[in-house]
Amino acid sequence: MATKHPGQVAAAAAAALVAAVGINSYFGISRDVSHLQFQKQYGKLLETHLARLGPQSVSLYKLLTLADPRADAIYFEGRSWTYAAMLREVSALALGFRSLGVQNGDVVGVFMTNSPEMVFTVYALTKLGAVPAMMNSNLRDDTLLHCVQVGGSSLVVSTPDIAGHAAQAAKKVGDQVRVTTLNLGSFPTGLAQSGAEVFPYPTGDVVDDIIHPPKTFTDPAVFIFTSGTTGKPKAVSIKNQMIWFTSCPSPADCPSSYGQSSTAAFPPRIFSCMPIFHGTTFFTGLCYGVGTSGTFCISRRFSARNYWREVHDSRATRILYVGELCRFLLATPPSPYDRKHNARLALGNGLQKDVWLPFQTRFAIDEIREFYRSTEGLVKYDNIHFRRQGERGAGRVGYRGTLLRRLEKDQHIVRFDYDSEQPVRDPSTGFCVVAQRDEPGEAIAKVTSMETYSDYHNNAEATEKKFLRDVFVRGDVWQRSGDLLVVQRDGWVRFVDRIGDTFRWKGENVSAGEIRGFIADLDEVQDAVVVGKSLKGYDGQAGVAALSLRCGSLKEERAFMEGLYARLKSKGVPSYAFPRLVAITDEVKVGDTFKHAKQVVKAVEWGDVRDGKKYVLDAARQRYVPLDAGTWGEVLAGRAKL
Repeated sequence: MATKHPGQVAAAAAAALVAAVGINSYFGISRDVSHLQFQKQYGKLLETHLARLGPQSVSLYKLLTLADPRADAIYFEGRSWTYAAMLREVSALALGFRSLGVQNGDVVGVFMTNSPEMVFTVYALTKLGAVPAMMNSNLRDDTLLHCVQVGGSSLVVSTPDIAGHAAQAAKKVGDQVRVTTLNLGSFPTGLAQSGAEVFPYPTGDVVDDIIHPPKTFTDPAVFIFTSGTTGKPKAVSIKNQMIWFTSCPSPADCPSSYGQSSTAAFPPRIFSCMPIFHGTTFFTGLCYGVGTSGTFCISRRFSARNYWREVHDSRATRILYVGELCRFLLATPPSPYDRKHNARLALGNGLQKDVWLPFQTRFAIDEIREFYRSTEGLVKYDNIHFRRQGERGAGRVGYRGTLLRRLEKDQHIVRFDYDSEQPVRDPSTGFCVVAQRDEPGEAIAKVTSMETYSDYHNNAEATEKKFLRDVFVRGDVWQRSGDLLVVQRDGWVRFVDRIGDTFRWKGENVSAGEIRGFIADLDEVQDAVVVGKSLKGYDGQAGVAALSLRCGSLKEERAFMEGLYARLKSKGVPSYAFPRLVAITDEVKVGDTFKHAKQVVKAVEWGDVRDGKKYVLDAARQRYVPLDAGTWGEVLAGRAKL
């Protein structure tokens, strides 16, 4: 047999290597294997985590009792509490709540701004076995009262800065709802209580004789409110199983266990300026912090100017984000604190590609972990365990190569009909069809247990609307995400858009139908249509509206538009849900099925301002003003403060 020349051997080896690299690049084998290793290790960590908790003691309060008592639990504006200190505060508050009549199984409204008081309250209620219903602190009047009533709360606890709004809403139902306000030093002592009772904080020598009732996976842990896909806010019943999942240490923070490296410090110090009632902060801040004996660093509110100084002062090692937050930070002037901090990891959702890499570079963020999941959603994608993703992974929510796509059984992206806004069914089988690469479709996930499912509390109709039945076999049940995603040709998964009337702005879901209803209820309005519109330089979609008015003169129109903001605000519309652009038209057209022709408002030429019948929201002045060419230019440049 002829002996091959060493050069031939080397050339053949090089060719084989190139071929292997090409195959791996196309099929994504190495990334898929990494994902499978991650999932295997995560399963082991979950088992260990459950063994610590015990199957009959799965609750937020039990997690608190297991945390390292010497470690810092909370940091807030220069003050810190160890887990031992927090346990003492929680025990005192639990006694106070018991004196107010709170018992195991009760639902208590939590209407509070970011503060240690809010965190202590959530834990204290869970110690009693009660369910905290965490309401959006921006809600007012009828919308706020709706959330109190849909949760079934007879008691609302609030911080003094917003207690007056809760008391005002509660007055509408007489003595059915009590409002108490709690201040442990985070708010000025002279702040008016505005009709709310002062919380009965125990004084002197008290005996903590409260026995924490046993809780299982199927028991509700908290209610988190969301707008859902249509209608008013709904109470998502988060079961204790989700608390177990989200408090478990991630393999990404235990890299040696599955062969990857991480820049993350552990246990983490987690900084968030986003509301605690928001799922991102609650799960990845509060829950993950206590499950790892980490420190939850709370900011009262978002301030682009002071953000990095707060991160520096808190000594946080990771920050939480939604995409728009990162864009706001990039728009700020350079600061000495831009890189003078300990945070090397950012975790969140909605970070766009054009922001991702500049954000990392400017603020010295070594690692970004992007994930996709809604509060009540089962669909989950992670772009968290791939190091140094580079430009290809930026702006993506996960990865699905050929191997994972073949192995995946409980989650799919299916073909979608944009006209019916329903998944496509194969006419020969009646089953849904998995979308191909580069084909956007709706993300769905299999419902494996109704007992642990995050349903809409007291709203069976809305819960059922999230389901798809007989999807791939007769009798199966899947949950719709309401979102369009796509697996690209290179395997990266990208978020595309919201389906139907709901759109996202400032990291919040906005129901176009609900906002349209608020506007259409005004006497001067003949008809209205509201949609989401993508604007260059802004994450998500801005609300835009077309209105037909009963008033005829330009003077009456201007007077109506000048007062529109205040009137919607009085109805309880949160600031992020206001339409940013409004066009006045002679009529709002409808289609053959009497549905509003949304494409008409989407096609409005906003740059043509000659008719003087287009308006923009001036957020600083809290009113709508006529849109002129200069302001529209600012919008196009992404500089307008929408």
